[in-house]
Amino acid sequence: MKEITPVFSAEEIARRVRELGRDIRADAGDAEVFLLAILKGTSCFLADLMRAIEGDVSYGVIDVVRDVADQQIADALEIDFLSYTDIRDRRVYVLKDVVSTGVIENYLLTQLRAHNPAVLRLVALLDRPNARTVDLTADFRAFTIDEDGTWIGYGLEYERRYGNLPYIGRAR
Repeated sequence: MKEITPVFSAEEIARRVRELGRDIRADAGDAEVFLLAILKGTSCFLADLMRAIEGDVSYGVIDVVRDVADQQIADALEIDFLSYTDIRDRRVYVLKDVVSTGVIENYLLTQLRAHNPAVLRLVALLDRPNARTVDLTADFRAFTIDEDGTWIGYGLEYERRYGNLPYIGRAR
C-alpha cells in the first residue's frame, strides 16, 4: 500500500457514534438493546457504540464465513454464532463494518428473522448504497461513502494491518 488518505477523523467517528447511540436508544425506547456484531471489522465500532447507548445494552458476535474464491459475489456460506444468544422477542441491531452489495447482509438478516426477534435493524459503519445488488437499506449508518476501494482503520484491516488506526482512511 502506497498511501493512506484519512477520510473520517477520530473526532468525526466519535461524534457519529454518540449520535447513533442516541438514535438507537430513541428507536428502542426503554427496551434492552442487543447489538449483534459481525466480526471482525466491527470490533472498535461495537465497543464504542455499546458505551454510547444509555440503558440496558447487551451484545453478541458472529462471523460470516464466505466463499473467498469469488469476492464479487461474496456468497455467504455459513453463519458462526461465536456467542450464541436467543434473539426471540429481542430488539436486535446488527452491526456491519462496510455495507456494499448487500448480499451477505441480506442473507444474514433473512436467517436471523427466522429466530423471531421483536425488531431487527442493520447498522452500518460505512454504507455504500450505490453499490447495492439487492434491495437492502441500512437502518442506521455512521457514514455514507460513494467510492469503491480499500477502507482501513478503526477496526478495518487490510492484509491484517492498519486496524489500529484511530481514523478511517482510504488506501491507494
